[in-house]
Amino acid sequence: MNSTLAAYWACVCLLAAPESKESAPRPVIRLNEGKRGTTVDVTGLGKEALAGLARLSPDAEKWGQVLSVYVDRPGKSREGQPAILGTYRVEKDVVRFEPRFPLLKGVRYRAVLNLAALPEGGATKPIEVALLLPKPASKPTAVVSHVYPSGNVLPENLLKFYLHFSVPMSQGGSYRYIKLLDAKGVPVELPFLELDQELWDPTGTRFTLFFDPGRIKRGLKPREDEGPALEEGKRYTLVIDRGWEDAEGNPLKETYRKTFTVSAPDDTPPDVKTWKLTPPTSETRGALRVTFPEPMDHALLQRMVWVVDPAGKRVAGKLDVTAGETVWSFTPDTAWRPGTYHLVADTQLEDRSGNSIGRPFEIDVFRRIERKVKTETVKVPFRVEAK
Repeated sequence: MNSTLAAYWACVCLLAAPESKESAPRPVIRLNEGKRGTTVDVTGLGKEALAGLARLSPDAEKWGQVLSVYVDRPGKSREGQPAILGTYRVEKDVVRFEPRFPLLKGVRYRAVLNLAALPEGGATKPIEVALLLPKPASKPTAVVSHVYPSGNVLPENLLKFYLHFSVPMSQGGSYRYIKLLDAKGVPVELPFLELDQELWDPTGTRFTLFFDPGRIKRGLKPREDEGPALEEGKRYTLVIDRGWEDAEGNPLKETYRKTFTVSAPDDTPPDVKTWKLTPPTSETRGALRVTFPEPMDHALLQRMVWVVDPAGKRVAGKLDVTAGETVWSFTPDTAWRPGTYHLVADTQLEDRSGNSIGRPFEIDVFRRIERKVKTETVKVPFRVEAK
């Protein structure tokens, strides 16, 4: 085979019965990467079998009975799974399967050769081969960029973490890469709510990790039977294992750890009357600064707080959340004009324990996840004075 085609052969694992010394050489199934893409090639077939296959048209159904290729799904049966579509041909002494769509690097496939489907094939047993088109080596670059809440002292009834990654991550099975360890390094048993439908933002870079609400709310059976996931006065470490792969299949650059201590539970709802607003100066693009007496939910601050002008129109601009989620700043796209503005907050805005404005935490976490409750807002006026 022409070396300029960069041909290489994947390792194969033949799962067939041993042959006798008098039998013909066993056929070999391999991957071949050429200019037209990767094909599945079979060599070592007898002349009669090759002749029989050469008489078939490229789209004959018999081809699929003789040679079929599947995506290899460990632990799952191929029963009912469709074979990969493609075309077949005989080139000299090689039987070649060319997939309709390119085989993917890093995906495992399995080829099944059943010569018994040919009159010339005899009563041979099917040969199965595991195939893998290797991915080019690449240096892991994905990291955990932020975890919120950012503080190192968190309430006993903490509702959730937000895990931020530097690149889009693979989804499905994410919980197996996350552990909560106690001060002795022993994993806390089932501290998180493991949802079938994982909670990712549209970019695939932010994962929402809820604690099991049954172990947060006092008086509920899971908490009584297993105890709280977090206990006041104790130290814990959130661990995100480097085995978690990004969307391209590369693992995290390194394992991430966040160590924190636990304070008393927080059952007090946020009160807008306790928020301190520092108004900007007119004719400038200075920031409006809002200081909270306690840390608030980082993600909800991004979309549940905004500013309206004296005419009631929403002001366009950029916001920033700093100081351990206790400061919200807003910088308008254009200079402030003199007048009375309003800071508007959705009453679903929460603190770290899930207490929302005017309402303590409720155990109906699924209602909160779906966000189907009626939207209500509160307004706090502030004055931009003329120079």
